[in-house]
Amino acid sequence: MGAPLRVLLVEDSENDALLLLRELKRGGYEPSSMRVDNAVEMEAALEDRTFDLVISDHSMPSFNSLAALDLVRGKGFVDLPFIIVSGRIGEDAAVSAMKAGAHDYIMKDNLARLNSAIERELGDAEVRRSRREAEAALRDSETRFRLMIEQSPLSIQIFSPEGRTLRVNRAWEELWGVTLDMIPDYNVLQDLQLVEKGLMPFIERGFAGEAAVIPAVQYEPEASIPAVSEVAYRWVRAFIYPVKAADGSIQEVVLIHEDITERMKAEEDRWRAEAKYRSIFENAVEGIFQTTAEGEFVTANPALARMYGYDSPEDLLEKVSNIEDQIYADPGRRGDFIRIARRDGLVQDFEMRVRRGDGKTTWTSVNARAVRDEAGEVAGFEGFVKDVTEQKRAEEALGEIREAERRRIARELHDVVLQDLTYALQSLRVTPRIPEGADRDAETARQVEALRRSVAGIRDAIYDLRLEGTGEQTLARSLESIVELNRQLSPGCAFELSVGYDFPKDGRGPLAVEVARVVQEALANVRRHSGAARAAVRLRAREDEALVEIEDDGRGLAPGTAAGMGLTGMRERAASLGGELEVEGTVGSGTRVSLRVPLAVLVGAEDSERANA
Repeated sequence: MGAPLRVLLVEDSENDALLLLRELKRGGYEPSSMRVDNAVEMEAALEDRTFDLVISDHSMPSFNSLAALDLVRGKGFVDLPFIIVSGRIGEDAAVSAMKAGAHDYIMKDNLARLNSAIERELGDAEVRRSRREAEAALRDSETRFRLMIEQSPLSIQIFSPEGRTLRVNRAWEELWGVTLDMIPDYNVLQDLQLVEKGLMPFIERGFAGEAAVIPAVQYEPEASIPAVSEVAYRWVRAFIYPVKAADGSIQEVVLIHEDITERMKAEEDRWRAEAKYRSIFENAVEGIFQTTAEGEFVTANPALARMYGYDSPEDLLEKVSNIEDQIYADPGRRGDFIRIARRDGLVQDFEMRVRRGDGKTTWTSVNARAVRDEAGEVAGFEGFVKDVTEQKRAEEALGEIREAERRRIARELHDVVLQDLTYALQSLRVTPRIPEGADRDAETARQVEALRRSVAGIRDAIYDLRLEGTGEQTLARSLESIVELNRQLSPGCAFELSVGYDFPKDGRGPLAVEVARVVQEALANVRRHSGAARAAVRLRAREDEALVEIEDDGRGLAPGTAAGMGLTGMRERAASLGGELEVEGTVGSGTRVSLRVPLAVLVGAEDSERANA
């Protein structure tokens, strides 16, 4: 069976068409044909069917080969073989037809060449079709490649083998703030900035035919191409590779940049934050720690190591393997800590005695939180430790001072008040038996004076004891009461109280009571010893410090005056509050007592009281 062949015959003679078909069969083809003899029929045939070949008569009553050829080409069949077979065609007409696109012409009286011409033209048509498809595929590939480069989010720069920039994409222009026409003289192989930053060997590898990954670098356009880009710098990581021809020669070199500026800025921020945290951790006054739930240290700062009596954090971590046995001085206290942390998630102001590495004991206050794992179980603890040994000693000293005050009050009640009351009572009993003419008025005056001293002593005792219950009052309110009481006790002295606008109005609690006791003792000294006509109590705040001043215009202090129990107690109270007490005065010019304490003593007094409750 012959090779199938779809033929469009443009022929007005049916007999000639049959002769052509018979010749095709003799040439080994199995033709499937359609015959037309005008433009309308031919156009319809081209639209309805697919043909491998067009054989056209040159001259027909209403059509000709040139018109048929125009119709074929107009329909876009540029690769469809078109052969003219005619009984008569002049040489000029044949040449014109060939120029117009006909592939061959054969005379009807010499059809022996028809099959060989068909075979040749079918082969040429296939070659032309394959070439056209290859060219179209190449154009599509180039278009896709160009779009891929142009639309890539990565910066792409393509160089000639000599180092000149041939093409760049939009991402490159946005990255560096320039366009290709702005860098006509730039040559990457002559970029001194790349040499200085040690990157030129990687660039040269790319131009030598080897792909290379270029390390991250901070590139500054101004350093390589002055006055072109407004971009100060970019952190980039790059990849370079050659594009080679079939023979291995380098056609182009591609450099791809990845902008990592924001990532590097984030890294720098993280590095700075870590350095800042490390500095805070290393230089903190308070101890900082992390421990496991089982009782081993994970981290510790230098302050904690010093607090616990070890040479360094490393020394502490090496020598302490069981916190409960080696750090806690009181059995069971570690269990209390863990129980509170598991229950509440945190521990606040947890006081504990620590057994130091040097054998000594110290008091600490711990604020910590429980650290839980993904399953919600407590995996460890982390927090802060403060050395409160001095505070504990001050509290003990205050306790001793208060006990001494109670003994003093008891002694004064017994030795002074009770003696005066006893004398007055006995004197009143014997007054009726005083003989006539005796100086009864003088005895009555002595009785009144004794009763007056007794009343004053009782009032002083009440005044001293009443401060025990002023913890719920604000400091300012307590001082108002103290000043008013002193006015009543000493009518001849004008007592004044002034509170600055910046002084904390809500300070209260045990620490505020200690401040009030200092003022109380100072005013008692004014009342008892100064002979002052005026005394003023002033409350001020300066930055992070509270200032309490008690000043009088009395007789003042003689040089070398020794400190009595009252002044000693005031100084010890000031020390327990973390403050200072100063006493200034000269003979005849009055005295000024100044107490300076941290504002936190007053501002945090109420919170501290609640935390310790």
